[in-house]
Amino acid sequence: MSEEITRAASPRQLKLFHLENPLTLRFGSDFFRSLPEGPGVYFFHGIDDRLLYIGQSSNLRARLGSYRHVDQTRHPRRTLRLVARITRIEWKECSSATEAVESERTLLLEHRPPFNRAGVWKGEPWWLAMEIETSRLTLRLQREATPGSLGPLPPGSRHALSTVVRALLRITHPTWRLADFPCGLMASALPLECRLQLPSPTTFVQALTSALAGELSALLAALQALPPPATLTEQAFWQEERERLEKLQASSSSIVPSVSTREGPKS
Repeated sequence: MSEEITRAASPRQLKLFHLENPLTLRFGSDFFRSLPEGPGVYFFHGIDDRLLYIGQSSNLRARLGSYRHVDQTRHPRRTLRLVARITRIEWKECSSATEAVESERTLLLEHRPPFNRAGVWKGEPWWLAMEIETSRLTLRLQREATPGSLGPLPPGSRHALSTVVRALLRITHPTWRLADFPCGLMASALPLECRLQLPSPTTFVQALTSALAGELSALLAALQALPPPATLTEQAFWQEERERLEKLQASSSSIVPSVSTREGPKS
C-alpha cells in the first residue's frame, strides 16, 4: 500500500494526554491546516504501525480535522477508542469523490481494518419496517420482509440509515440541539427499533423512502439551508453528517434497491 500513499506524518512526542483533543496534541494544529481540501482516502495507524481504520471524504482537511472534536457526549466509545490509539495518519488524494468512494471500498475488502464495520464483510440483509400511529413513527430493522417493509438493505446499511434519519429529524426540528435527539439515534448505527414523535409521520416516511432510494440532493439542500448550529461542537457534528450523506450520494446507488410490497408502511 505504501506506493499509493502520497504523504504521511508522524506524531509529535506526547507530553500530556487529553482525551477530548488527543490528535491536536499529537500532531499539532499546523498539521491539520496543511491537509488538502480535495477528495481522498485516509488511513489511521496505531502502535507497531498497525492499520486501524480506513475512511474517505470529499474534503480531507475537514474530515480529518473533525476527529479533533470527538467527545464522550456525541461519539460512541468505539470512536473514542480509535482516536486514542492513533499514532500515524496517512492519506491518498483522489481525482473525484466517486474515485475516493471506490478506492475506500476496495481497500476495506483488502485490509479489513479492525475499527471499520461497514464494507469489510458480507452479512445478512436487513428490512426496514415502518409503522405510523397518529403522531408517532416506529422504525424497526428485521431480517425478514413483511408487508410494506423496505429492502433488502445491505448488511452495513444501519450506519447510513442512522445518518439519514438524524438528518431528517434535524430538518423536521431545526431548533433542536444535539441533546434533544433521542439517545439511541446518536449511535453510529440505527437501533433495531426506535420510536419518533413527529408532526407528520407520513411526510417523514416519504422523505425517508426517497433518501434511501438514492435521492439525496433535496435532503442535502434542506440541511444546507438551515441556520448554522450555535456551537462549534454542533457545527462540526453536522459537517460530518453532511459528508456522510455526500458519500452516499457520490456512490451513485440507492441504500434500498427495492420495496418488498406496494402496501406502504403500516398505520
